[in-house]
Amino acid sequence: MGKKVWVTNAAAAAVLGIAGFFVLSQFYVFAPDVGQPGGPVKGLNAEQLRLFYNTKEVFKHDFTVEEGLGPIYDARSCYECHGKSTRYVGGEGRDTTSTSVIRMGNRIGLKSRKPIQEVIDNITQDDWDRLWEAGGPIIGRKSITAEFPEKFPIGCVAELTIVPPGTEFIGIRHAGPLFGMGLIEGIANADIAQNVFKELSINTKLVGRINGQSDLLLDGPRVGRFGAKCQFPNLLHFTSAAFEGEMGITTHLTPFERFSNSERQYPPCLSSVVPPEPNDDGTNLIKLTYYQSLLAPPPRGPITQQSQHGEKTFDKLQCSVCHTPIMYTAPLVKVPHPNSPAPRLWWMEVKALENQPVRAYSDFLVHPMGRELADGLSQNGAKSGEWRTTPLWGLHMRRFYMHDGRTKDLGEAITLHGGQAAEVAANYKKLPQQDKEDLLAFLKSL
Repeated sequence: MGKKVWVTNAAAAAVLGIAGFFVLSQFYVFAPDVGQPGGPVKGLNAEQLRLFYNTKEVFKHDFTVEEGLGPIYDARSCYECHGKSTRYVGGEGRDTTSTSVIRMGNRIGLKSRKPIQEVIDNITQDDWDRLWEAGGPIIGRKSITAEFPEKFPIGCVAELTIVPPGTEFIGIRHAGPLFGMGLIEGIANADIAQNVFKELSINTKLVGRINGQSDLLLDGPRVGRFGAKCQFPNLLHFTSAAFEGEMGITTHLTPFERFSNSERQYPPCLSSVVPPEPNDDGTNLIKLTYYQSLLAPPPRGPITQQSQHGEKTFDKLQCSVCHTPIMYTAPLVKVPHPNSPAPRLWWMEVKALENQPVRAYSDFLVHPMGRELADGLSQNGAKSGEWRTTPLWGLHMRRFYMHDGRTKDLGEAITLHGGQAAEVAANYKKLPQQDKEDLLAFLKSL
């Protein structure tokens, strides 16, 4: 049952009259999906719940050209990739093409002169060409002049991204679920850093590293924790990058289209319709951040005797060294108030996010995972072969596994682990069949 903190219209009107009901409605809200996938975290007060459902509408909103959509884009809303064709708002993408981000690039410098297999997992930010002139590094699949031709002068064309001949790397980043993101943000920097020392004490072969980022909001460093490579320090940066990368809507954190200097993709004839940059002053960005901050974590699936035995195998294989079963949020957690006077921020304390367990099964560190998983595309301090330890919570709700969603077979996903985890994957292959099945049952219960 959902949390009911709302009286019926008839009861309110009878007891309080119309005026009294209007006052009451400012403090009470009907919340049937509290704690459920796509619903708010448990423990929010009535005002926080009301704001959650209000900002949900921005998450599902189809943005327009007049609001800054495009010129090149993949989706018109967050919902289009996170929930439109699935059961839950905030869920994973429906496939690995139309709802994923596709990136491209080439090698440059010294590493471009060596055989690709010798360097593919060690390419850094300084070693690759992002192909800006072609609209890279993100490949846009839609153009506003093609989708909304009636809005532009005849002959006005914003051309789609073209993958140049001979492009070396094309990598897919599957759109994963957004559940429990505010809890992840609420983990203190020091607690994530402590995972490095924990791993050192257990198995030096499995030690990850922090991917430190610059937090432009707080004007200081912060441990990266969002994105496939821990390339974002908080949800506001994460959302801003998606806003520009997938929808083409610029903000004060990402104030320029990545191809602003290309008349091929940003012809002058667009200026009569497309708003100036940044397209969004922060109003929508902050609301989207608030909504994602309060999404409930995924619920645990059924725990059986088989899954309990599989958990012991999970620990025995040392999967739990990197996939840390539980962490905790800080004693004080604040999120941007959705009605902040953008681009300034008001901060709202959310007690429901404080001192909470985060059963994400991740250390939020990056690890070298081998050449097989490297896509040649580094990002914000992480090499092309380094990946964040993927959170495993909600695994029973997932359809695609790995950063690119390349498999629907959970056993195959384990065997694809290379680099630091190659020995763990090899030991998994040696397990008796029953132990393998028990381990998979445990994972599918998360």
